[in-house]
Amino acid sequence: MGETERAVTRRAGIVGLGTLASRILGLVRDSVIAALFDKQATDAFWVAFVIPNSFRRLTAEGAFSISVVSVFSKTWAKGDLEEARRFVAVTSGFSILVLGALTAAGMLGAQGLTWLAGQGFSDDPVKFSLAVSLTRSMFPYMLLISLTALAMGLLNSAGRFFSPAFAPVLLNVATIACAFGLGGTLHGMGLHPVYSLAIGTVVGGAAQLALQIPSLRALKLLVRPAIDFGHAGLRKVLTLTLPMVFGAAAYQVGLFISSTLASSLGPGSVTYIQFATRLMELPLAVLVMAISTAALPSLAAMRGEGRMDDLKRTYGHSLRLALFVSTPAMVALVVLSEPIMTVLYQRGLFTHADVIETAGALSWMAVGTCSVALVRQTVPVFYAIENTRTPVLMTVANIVIYVAAALPLMGPFGQRGLCMALSIAATAQGLGLFALLRGRLGRLGGRSLAFAWLRMLLACAPMAAAAWGVSLLGRWERGGNSPRNLAALALAVVVGVAVYATVAYALRIPEMRDITGAVERRLARRRA
Repeated sequence: MGETERAVTRRAGIVGLGTLASRILGLVRDSVIAALFDKQATDAFWVAFVIPNSFRRLTAEGAFSISVVSVFSKTWAKGDLEEARRFVAVTSGFSILVLGALTAAGMLGAQGLTWLAGQGFSDDPVKFSLAVSLTRSMFPYMLLISLTALAMGLLNSAGRFFSPAFAPVLLNVATIACAFGLGGTLHGMGLHPVYSLAIGTVVGGAAQLALQIPSLRALKLLVRPAIDFGHAGLRKVLTLTLPMVFGAAAYQVGLFISSTLASSLGPGSVTYIQFATRLMELPLAVLVMAISTAALPSLAAMRGEGRMDDLKRTYGHSLRLALFVSTPAMVALVVLSEPIMTVLYQRGLFTHADVIETAGALSWMAVGTCSVALVRQTVPVFYAIENTRTPVLMTVANIVIYVAAALPLMGPFGQRGLCMALSIAATAQGLGLFALLRGRLGRLGGRSLAFAWLRMLLACAPMAAAAWGVSLLGRWERGGNSPRNLAALALAVVVGVAVYATVAYALRIPEMRDITGAVERRLARRRA
């Protein structure tokens, strides 16, 4: 493994640890929400949360942030601090101007946006009104988290990964604290306690932005925002961003369609899908996105230096590493869906019947885990080679396939049908992106990659059998507070991980040896 691959693996470890902490707290947050608030309120909250969260992907976290990383990585590599500072000033000034206007427009148009995302609530005026009010209350979060994403992209480009990786922890801490600390107070004031979640979301967004300031100051990148529409770097960012905005907009349309379809399936459906999505996103965010985030600056730098063979090699390494961790995650989420959902959510107002519904959604959504991993590792390569058109077209294709599959499946299968459609669309998108990238760059080692994935699946077979066997020790109808269930799930996870690691090592899967080698080198440095 070369120095670049080792750097990507090391950075991915830092990002992964931060994201793991955030996602664990996110699960705690969701467990608190499930226990304290009824499904009518949580349906309204999740629809309201989707709207500003979607816009942040459309603005800074997605298209704009990726473009900034692509351009800033090349500027930073030249060592010209003054030019880097000027670039940060004009991009932050532009961001504040545009994001402030979008935030104001979103708050004014909250009713229309809520109707688009939760059309199924229209028959329940109280629920719809609550969702509209929550949307309006949380829209400032879009401004705060988008600026945070911009700062995180700059720091990642400069080789700083710690504070960006651990920032999302603060959102979950703030939401949990407000849910417990403000719910009763708001109720006494005549407001629905679910508004405590909206307050926690905005406070968490502000805290995440504040956490980036010391690192920016240390790098001398904490500068006064400036307006300069003629700056060459900003023009380059906007040139790259514009096509991606269409792709991001298409993706958000897909989210709105999914939310609207779920809202029409009856009480609880939005919540079930949201909780299933959180579980499916856990391995993707902790492991797959960590690898992608760590690799993007290197890919952009390689493209700028014309090292295309190194770029393809780094992409292949990142993709194999992503599949190595996403494949067992996919199998485990299917096999242990009911135990996981029971332990996380079955307490308070969330019953075992709710667990069964959520577990069914998770099982079908998890089938697409490896496909999503393929998408998330491949799209940054297109951005690194400054081809933004292809990801846009494939995002549109994803939506078309999703809708075509969802409409016939949601009738007989409910929210499970929507999750089936998500997996089908993600698989088509991932394979399409890989084929188109091969057409652009030449051979990518697809055959060896396919054989490597089959070996990973082979290693998952005994893992699945062992984890399922241990899960039979649980009495899942007793709920998430049962010590027996807690112990059974913990043991199933530990046994599953141990079996997969052992079999992967025995099969000489290179990624297993890469990981163990990285751990051994770190331990050796500490001993030295």
